[in-house]
Amino acid sequence: MNNSHIDPPRGVFTLPITCDSSNPFWDVIKSSKYFILQRTRSPSSAILRGVIGTIQNVFDTKAPPFRILFRSELGSPSLQIAVSQSQKGIEDAWKWIEYSLNDGLSRLDTAAEKENYVVTKINSLVTRHDKGTDEVAEDQNIRNASRAFRQNFDIAPTERLVNFYSCAYRGIQQGWMYISENYLGFYSLILGIETKLLIELKNIENLVKEKSKRGMVSDSIKVITKDGNEYFFANLFHRDETYGLLVQLAGQSMQRLLKNAAVELTPSMPIYDADNVTDNQKLDSPSLSDPPLSPMIPSLKKGLEEQKRDIEFRILYNLPSTEHLMQECACEFSISEMKDSWTGKLQLSEAYLAFESTDGKGCSLVIPLYTVRRVERVNNKSHNLVLSVLNWHQMKSIFQFNATKSVCEKFCNTLRSNLKSQLRHMKSLRPFLSTCFSEVLLIDPKKELTVGGLGLNFGFPGDAKILRDRSKTKLWIDYMCNNGRNLTLIKSPYFYKLVRIGLPNKLRGEMWELCSGAIYLRFVNNGLYDKLHKEYAGKVTPSTEEIEKDLNRSLPEYPAYQSPEGINRLRRVLTAYSWKDPELGYCQAMNIVASAILIYMSEEQATSMYGAILDQLIFEHYVQSKMSILYDHFQKVDIQLSVACLPWFLSLYINSMPLILAFRVLDCFFMEGPKVLFQIGLAILKINGNELMEVSDDGAFINTLKKYFSSLDEPINADTSDQKTQELTKFDQLMIVAFKEFSSVTTQSVMELRNTFQLKVVHNIESFTKRDIIRNLQDTSKFSKEDISVIYDKYYTAQFYGKQKSVRNDSRMDLTTFYRFLGNITNWAKLEDDELSNSENGEPRDSQGRRIVGYKIINRLFDYFDKSSSGGITLQDVVTGLGEIKFGDMMSRIKLFFDLHDGDQDGYLLKEEMLQLSESLLFIFRFRQDDGHLSSVSNFIKNAFEYSDPSTESKALQEVVESVIDAKRKSPEDGERQMSFPSFRMVILADGYLENFFDNDFSSTFQLVEPVEERQKGLGREIFNVLMSDGMKLANRFGKRLNSRRKLQSPSQAERKKSQSSSSTSDNLKSSSTSIKSDTSESIPLVEDESIESFVSIESSEVPRNASSSSISTDEEDDGLLQEVDRLLSEYSINESESNLEDENSINYDDVDFIEDDVDKLLEEMQ
Repeated sequence: MNNSHIDPPRGVFTLPITCDSSNPFWDVIKSSKYFILQRTRSPSSAILRGVIGTIQNVFDTKAPPFRILFRSELGSPSLQIAVSQSQKGIEDAWKWIEYSLNDGLSRLDTAAEKENYVVTKINSLVTRHDKGTDEVAEDQNIRNASRAFRQNFDIAPTERLVNFYSCAYRGIQQGWMYISENYLGFYSLILGIETKLLIELKNIENLVKEKSKRGMVSDSIKVITKDGNEYFFANLFHRDETYGLLVQLAGQSMQRLLKNAAVELTPSMPIYDADNVTDNQKLDSPSLSDPPLSPMIPSLKKGLEEQKRDIEFRILYNLPSTEHLMQECACEFSISEMKDSWTGKLQLSEAYLAFESTDGKGCSLVIPLYTVRRVERVNNKSHNLVLSVLNWHQMKSIFQFNATKSVCEKFCNTLRSNLKSQLRHMKSLRPFLSTCFSEVLLIDPKKELTVGGLGLNFGFPGDAKILRDRSKTKLWIDYMCNNGRNLTLIKSPYFYKLVRIGLPNKLRGEMWELCSGAIYLRFVNNGLYDKLHKEYAGKVTPSTEEIEKDLNRSLPEYPAYQSPEGINRLRRVLTAYSWKDPELGYCQAMNIVASAILIYMSEEQATSMYGAILDQLIFEHYVQSKMSILYDHFQKVDIQLSVACLPWFLSLYINSMPLILAFRVLDCFFMEGPKVLFQIGLAILKINGNELMEVSDDGAFINTLKKYFSSLDEPINADTSDQKTQELTKFDQLMIVAFKEFSSVTTQSVMELRNTFQLKVVHNIESFTKRDIIRNLQDTSKFSKEDISVIYDKYYTAQFYGKQKSVRNDSRMDLTTFYRFLGNITNWAKLEDDELSNSENGEPRDSQGRRIVGYKIINRLFDYFDKSSSGGITLQDVVTGLGEIKFGDMMSRIKLFFDLHDGDQDGYLLKEEMLQLSESLLFIFRFRQDDGHLSSVSNFIKNAFEYSDPSTESKALQEVVESVIDAKRKSPEDGERQMSFPSFRMVILADGYLENFFDNDFSSTFQLVEPVEERQKGLGREIFNVLMSDGMKLANRFGKRLNSRRKLQSPSQAERKKSQSSSSTSDNLKSSSTSIKSDTSESIPLVEDESIESFVSIESSEVPRNASSSSISTDEEDDGLLQEVDRLLSEYSINESESNLEDENSINYDDVDFIEDDVDKLLEEMQ
């Protein structure tokens, strides 16, 4: 055995699985005492291969053609340990097995030890080499499907599969849909016809649930991409699951497109990484379990389901994004001082215990674990577990669990662990609660707060008596005495009524903060506001200029914003938010919302509030579905809803309604979420529907709504004698219509529409950004608009998949991403993901672990493109660099290569640099099939050293030596050699191969053509050829017998036929057959017969390797077949003696020529 080290091939070994070694569909190629190398047995008939391929496609049972099995000596089935698509890959695996495993197996005694040894070795190899890929997924079906997905579409091993589904593309092509992190793929192989379809998720613009084409079953999904292509997938038995998965993944792609960077937490990231968890994070997240001992990783589908569940959990309770749902259990909730109880579900995260009723009573509760003083287990015979939770405000909550004992114990253990981790936050609780007005309100209502909004100094909008502020405050005092306050408040149905009638002025800021969940963020990030201002003191944000422009336009009617104090507060809040969230920074109407919030809240409270950006498309969708007549009228007269309605959502109605009424809208908005804005908008259109049906342009539309908004505080009917009716204003009517008639607008429906429309919105933003960036390019380097568009797409696609972390407004490309970008436009620069990920010291490695020589030419091109030497290249740098290569002349490209390898830029190439240049040429030529490049590079090296000159230092040294010892003069060849650019140019031009490369080949390797993907035919032509071959073989065989019978029965006919065969048509036919015979050395001799039946397919003359004499028809079989032919001829009244060939005029020679041409073409294709 060779003692040299052998590295295992990558992507070949798999986790051991049991299989049958005696399968009749596999042939043994090699075997040893412990292992078997097998290859799939392919049917000789193309028709049979097509049928088998179809069955494998339908049942998803297609396996790689090569595999290696371990022979088990325990009487159990063999273990499959390696598979490969190529024979070379499986042979490399076999060599490694012989080198690494056979020796160890020979030293073991028992069969159990040997099997355990192989399983351990292979598991260790796979988990080490394929870490983080689907090869180590827990689900074997996912492993197999992911392997098929990557092989069918040539996808990198790092791409993880989420799930796969059986479906029919266009309703007729049955196959499999593959959904991965970044792609939607479809593959089908039906009777030799192969269909491939690969769609990038970032290119999906819309996803629509549809019925099948017959309109009977809701089992279809239509995918629409940004370029307008539509793809229809039917027969999806899990349609809703597939749709939800696609929406979720496409939504994540849209977020990454907007940020131009990878999300911080993606489903593909490991659940636990000890190297990236700090001590503080370990304390904050006690739920993180220890690293699993098993190397297997859970499926991405499971991770996405958990991610979706966590998002829904956080939205339901308005919790911070750091929270994850850990435990959930059905229970009954009650308060010890009250008789009411609610049935629902109790949910637990890292820092919160939350309850939501499911009995329709509308009760919810969030208990931060850092507010819990004591938890006790209460003895109860009717329930497995009853917990009593005492909070900071001495209110006791009782939870009676309706679950099994094991579930209850698991919930208790997790709760105990989370409570311990939150104990350290309790010391911050008392000073934090001192900033809440509710604490003061219950102790001393007359005491004034020292910390609060501008309203404490400049007064609150509206008349307190008219607004009944004191009465509302008393109602809230009574409610909070029984239901807790601030962080421990219980939201019962009465709570929602109190909010809708309007909040007291001093309590409004706290309730906004509580309902929106911002109070939890402020507690966790206590002191962040002051820290931001200290950290960025004296610095200017990218949004500073826009902020300064809008400061004096923010609620100028409120007195505080006519003074320096109010303006300075607003400036500090907007600037702090732009530093806190640089992704968003500052956007239109943010000043309006912030100025309204600052009236009731402090600066730190206002900075913690949520920011909401709502899409106008959702509102238009609701108008179309719920008020179709009004919507059709707007479309008919070309009224744009966005003209008047978009400001509603941007400013949360603050700029549209009277200020005091807009605050009532904000009360409901922070309590119930964005759905309130849509409900109120729809109610405005419905109430004014009759007037709006009369308008015919945008101006009249806006004036009608302005008139309505100005009258919102007026009574509905002032002439009535009923005092209660007189007190009802148009605003009250608006709120009643909004919440009663449009109650079907739910948070869930809004979220679903957001997920649907965000794809289109993001693509519109991307399209606008693309046009803007391309328009602002200073130099397009002679590229056409189409080429610039392709370069832009490839540039940002490389950024997207490179997962580069970048700062907003800085989209420069780093070196790793440049590898991917360059590989997308030229084949010689292709470096697969596994080659990059397996790099050592920055040097990419191939699939065998060998260093890729010459790849540094890409590094030098990156430095050449980076004109500013900033470590990153812009789109302008790429366009300029590619333009110099594509549109420069031969001399400029020769000079480019010279400069790329002249490290010190002194105008000379040293010995090492000349060798590096030759390596670069070999790297670029490595995919060429000819051998001309090898001799050319060899000649280049030889000529380079021959025509190079001694360096300056070498010449000086030579003169010194000559002056001392004349007899031992040092020759120029002994010094350091260097080559100038003229010498380099001469060496290149002396070789025709290299001259042609620099003149044409190098620039032509950069292709800016988008690949066309979808349908490809596989075995269709092969099946046709075989059918034609078999048919012509049978015709030739019977033609011999029939012709011999004709000659015996009618000699005169043969003579006439012979005379006819002297025509030019038959001569051409005969010469065609003769040429085929001369080109095929082993073909069956052609019959000396001039009839058309004498044509024989080349494929029919080939005898299979394993064919025996018994497989050829005998004379008896031929006689039987001839008798059947005679019977058929007589049955259809075809008399051979009275054949049409007797009549010379009955032959259409034009038709014969046509047949000859077709047959000649067919034979050429077969040949």
